[in-house]
Amino acid sequence: MNVITRPTTATYYPVTRSGVSRSLLGLYRHALHIRIALPSLRYFDIRRPGFYNDTIMVAEDELLRDKAQLAEYRKSNTLSDILDKYVALIEDHQRLRSDYEEERDAREKYKQMARGQERNPFVLVLVDGDGYIFNEDLVGTKSFEGEGNAERLARGGSNAARQLNDAIKTSLRRKGLEHCQVMVRVYANVAGLSKALSKAGLVGAEKRSFAPFIASFNRSSGLSDFVDAGELKENADFKLRSLLQLYADNAQCKHIYFAACHDVGYISDLTPHAGNSTRFTLINSRGIKFHDEFAKLGMGVEELPGVFRSTPLDGPAFYRPPNTGFANSNNMTNKVAPSLVKQQPPSTDTPSVSEKARSVCDFYKVGKCKYGAQCRYLHVSSSTNSPSWRSPSGDKLETNGSAESQRSASPTVSLPRKETIPPSLIPVNKNNYRLDPYIPPPSTETVQELRARINNKRLCNSYYLNGSCEQENCGFDHGPLSPDLKNALESLARSLPCPKRGSCRKANCTHGHICQTPDCKHRGGKLYCKLPYASHNEDYAVASYLPAETRPRQSRQTSYASNGGGGGGGGSIRDDDAESSSRGDEDDDEQVGMNGSNGASIG
Repeated sequence: MNVITRPTTATYYPVTRSGVSRSLLGLYRHALHIRIALPSLRYFDIRRPGFYNDTIMVAEDELLRDKAQLAEYRKSNTLSDILDKYVALIEDHQRLRSDYEEERDAREKYKQMARGQERNPFVLVLVDGDGYIFNEDLVGTKSFEGEGNAERLARGGSNAARQLNDAIKTSLRRKGLEHCQVMVRVYANVAGLSKALSKAGLVGAEKRSFAPFIASFNRSSGLSDFVDAGELKENADFKLRSLLQLYADNAQCKHIYFAACHDVGYISDLTPHAGNSTRFTLINSRGIKFHDEFAKLGMGVEELPGVFRSTPLDGPAFYRPPNTGFANSNNMTNKVAPSLVKQQPPSTDTPSVSEKARSVCDFYKVGKCKYGAQCRYLHVSSSTNSPSWRSPSGDKLETNGSAESQRSASPTVSLPRKETIPPSLIPVNKNNYRLDPYIPPPSTETVQELRARINNKRLCNSYYLNGSCEQENCGFDHGPLSPDLKNALESLARSLPCPKRGSCRKANCTHGHICQTPDCKHRGGKLYCKLPYASHNEDYAVASYLPAETRPRQSRQTSYASNGGGGGGGGSIRDDDAESSSRGDEDDDEQVGMNGSNGASIG
C-alpha cells in the first residue's frame, strides 16, 4: 500500500465503493490530507457532504489476495535473516559445548594429577661430597676388638646415613613437612676423597679405600645414594646442577636442602630461585668456607650438627699404635734434669712382651687381614681423637689445596726444631718413640743441584750433618756446602730408616726414625718410602727429652753406597738414592743397615 501526501486545500481519501468503515475514517478526520491509492479505487473527498452515506465495499477475495501478497512480501524479506541468525546460533552453541567439555576434561585431569602429586611427597638433599666431608667421628669411628678397617668404615657409613636422615627430619618437623620422605644424593670423586682421607689417617692407602663406607651408606636406606662421580674435574658439579634443575619445579618435591655452598659456581643455578626460602635451604658447615654470595640469595640457612666435619681436612690424624715403652730409655730418665724430662706414668694398656716383639699387621690396617684374632702380627686400632695439628707458634694452619700448603699442614710441623732441642738430649713422644728434628722440604731446584753435586763426588754425611768427620783418610767430599744443599742432604739421609727405629738413642744418628715426606704412599701419596709402616703411625708431638747415648766411633767405614767407596764416618749418599722414589713395589718393613744399598726419596 503506497501512501502519498499532497498539500492541497481539499483532502481526498480513496475509498471503496462499498464504503470505508467509520472506525477507519475516524482516525483520519483531522488536519492531515492523505490520499491512498489502490486498484479499483476512486478519489473522494471525505469532507464532501454525504460522504458517509456514499460508501463503496471492496470485494472479499481482493482483500484476501492483497493480504496474502503483503504476507508473502514480508516473509521473503525476513526469512533469510532469520535463517542466518539461526545458523550462527547453532554454531555458537556447538563451540560453547566443545569448550565446556574441554574444560571439564582438563579439570578432571588436573584433579587426578594433583592427587598423584600429593600421594608421595619428598624432600631432596643434595651434597657435594668433595667439600662436605662427613664428621671424623663417622669416618674414623673407633674399631672394636677383632674388627678390620673395612668393617669399621662400613659401620661408620651406616651411622652417617642414619644421622643425616635424622637431622633432616628434625628440620622438616619445624617446617611442617614431617610427612615427606627424604631422598639423599651425595656425589664425590671417591678416589680423590680416599686419598685425602688417607693423608688424614682416617682410611687406608688404597685408591678406593673409602668404598666400604659408601657401600654401607647406600645400604642403610633405599633413598640414600652416595655416588662416585668419577675422577674428572667438575663431574660432581655437573651431576648436582642437573638434579637441581630437574627437581626445582617438581610438584612432588616439597623442599631442597643444598649442601654445596663452598663453591661459588653454584650461584648461577640458585639465582633464579632467590628469595624462595620456603622451598630451598642452604646447608652450612664449620668445616667449609660458606661464601657470602650464598647468604645474599635470601634462602634459609641451616647447620646439621654432628653430620659434617667441624674443622677443615687440613692435616693428617694418623693411626696410633698402643703405648710401647723402651726399657733402655726409662733407665736413663733419672740422669736428666727434672725441668727437661717429663715423667711418664705407667700405662695401663701397655702391651705384653710378646706383643712388643710382634710386628704390625699391614693387612689389618687396610681391612684385609683374613686371619683375624689368630693373626701372628699385631692388630693396631685407629685413633680418632687426634689433636688438631698446629704450627710451633700455636696457630692453626690453613691450606688452599696447593702442594706447599699441604706440606705446611703436615703433622711434621709439630716436630721440634734443632735449635730448641737441649744438648745431649733426644726428643721422644708420649710412647717414648724417638722423634727427628723438623726438616723443611727442599725445593726441586735444590734437589737437582744436590744430585749434580753427588754425581761429581759423594758427600760425607758425618762431616755435614754432625759437624765433624773422625776418619783420617775419608774419601768423601768435605767441600763447602750451602745451607739449602745441607738441608736437602739431611732430608735424604733421614729418608733411610734407622735399624733400631724408635728405640734408637744414639746422639749422632743421621738415619730416619719417623717419616717427613708429605706425599708418602703410606699417607695416600705416590712417593715410595723406605721407612716402615710403624714410623708413620706415631704421634709427632714432643712429650719429653731423654739422654742421648754417646758411643765411641767405630773404625770401620760406613756408607750408603753398595760398593763401599772410601771410608767416612757417616758414609755418603749416591745419586741413585735420590732417584729411587719411583720404586713402589718394595717391602714396607725392609731394614737398611749401615752398608745397605737401598735408595731414598726426597720429599
